[in-house]
Amino acid sequence: MTYKDIINRIRTVVDAHLQLQDFGYGQLSDLKTQFQLSPQDQGVDYPYLFLLPQAHSRQGPVMNYSFNMIVMDMARGEEGDVYDNYITIQSQCQEYIDDVIANLYYYYKDQPDIELTGITYTPFKEKYQDELAGMTATITIQVPTPLNDCITPIVQPVLMVEATNVVKYQIDPEGPNKNFIWSNDLYDPELMWNSQRYESLIPGSYKFVIAQQIKLLQPGAGQVIPTEPVLRQEIDNVNVQFLAPTVSSGWPTQFESTTKLYQWRAEFEVDIPISAATTIWEWISLFDNAADESGLEMQYFGNIKIYRLDQ
Repeated sequence: MTYKDIINRIRTVVDAHLQLQDFGYGQLSDLKTQFQLSPQDQGVDYPYLFLLPQAHSRQGPVMNYSFNMIVMDMARGEEGDVYDNYITIQSQCQEYIDDVIANLYYYYKDQPDIELTGITYTPFKEKYQDELAGMTATITIQVPTPLNDCITPIVQPVLMVEATNVVKYQIDPEGPNKNFIWSNDLYDPELMWNSQRYESLIPGSYKFVIAQQIKLLQPGAGQVIPTEPVLRQEIDNVNVQFLAPTVSSGWPTQFESTTKLYQWRAEFEVDIPISAATTIWEWISLFDNAADESGLEMQYFGNIKIYRLDQ
């Protein structure tokens, strides 16, 4: 039974009650009055039951839904003691609350289970647009709602590759050694990882997560620091794209010193079209940058993880 089912069941009980004339749900600002502010608004018919949700809680496999059940009626201009008039209305409203609780508790044999202990009743007399009196009850409805991860509509990522580097590598964006390298395979059951490249034969969605410390080498005259690495994607040996990170942090924006450590973290999310036969990804530090770039040094124990997202 869902939260919406609880609300609808209470509404059904109110609709079937011979004295209760109207039902409402929401915050106190949603309370209707007999004479609404505009002609198109529908006024309320009294007696009126209004359900005000409170904080809910979970205790293991049981959800506890808590409400203030407010039942109100208009103060009537009866002869006699005016206080007796309000008290009469409050007493009647308590009876209406008890009617609803009893119907929920005894008539429905499945759920919900009204927690009959700890219910409090508070009489009130208020003046909104209408002058009202009534009773407020705090109730808790317990519904067995065990957590079940088997039906959770969440696709868990599947680790395909994990690799680190156990030596330092110098990267030269202007030379042949422009690729980032993670040569120590920690996990590669499909044998598709080759230190700087990953090949996939399965179309779908993939995510690459990189955590790597680097140091910048001293720039020479006229050189700029290296640009953030991109992912070279090649589909079926023809379609080549260079993809920037989806999320990244820590890449240096200026040279400070050759001893400064930068913690670069980046994520790439890519899709292989279903028509693709093979896809190869490769990490490089530069792609056709016209500026002359200085080098950098990959530090020990950087890490790359590759996930399949749609299995």
